[in-house]
Amino acid sequence: MPLTYADIKVEFLSALNSDKRATKLWTIINKGTGTYKTASEYAVRVGDVLGKVLRNHAPLGDVYEWSLDELIPQALGMNHRIVSGVCEKVQTAMNQKSGIGIRPQLPKFDGNRAYGIVQELKDNPEFTNIEKSFYDQLTNFTQNVVDEAIRDNAGVQSRAGIKAYIIRIPDSRACQWCRDLAGKYDYDEVKATNEPIWSRHENCRCTIDFVTER
Repeated sequence: MPLTYADIKVEFLSALNSDKRATKLWTIINKGTGTYKTASEYAVRVGDVLGKVLRNHAPLGDVYEWSLDELIPQALGMNHRIVSGVCEKVQTAMNQKSGIGIRPQLPKFDGNRAYGIVQELKDNPEFTNIEKSFYDQLTNFTQNVVDEAIRDNAGVQSRAGIKAYIIRIPDSRACQWCRDLAGKYDYDEVKATNEPIWSRHENCRCTIDFVTER
């Protein structure tokens, strides 16, 4: 029988709940003291845990045993729901502290990107040189949920007359390209989707945050 989403769901949730770093980050977020940086770090753990669970069931060389059209989109959908909930908690706390009465905006699931990952696997039947990039894409996809939550909430608040600033923070092992992008930006100047500040290369662990000013 091919590997399905139902086969990994319970194991994934158990592994995530057992992940010490994820648990610590969740506690911070649940207390209302987390930021989007915290949420991004949590998203990395969620993406990495999904990759580990998939590895446990079948290496990529046996991916023909996976129910690709069902497994990958639904697994990424699970990641999306978990991380969206985290972002909602972070944004709610931020709004309360700033006295902003705007409902948190939840990012949409990027189905096209999820099925693009599926198609890449189908297009590489021998899976040559794509194993590392595949697992990186799972984490990158999950991080992007946080990035989109930031973009959506910053956009709504900016249109409401609240000054929003985007902050890109490089990882300690960041490449020079990412280090050059580090800094604080006026949202209105970088809101276009093609702005480099929103971009991530393979295995990028930089974080994006945002703050507001009345």
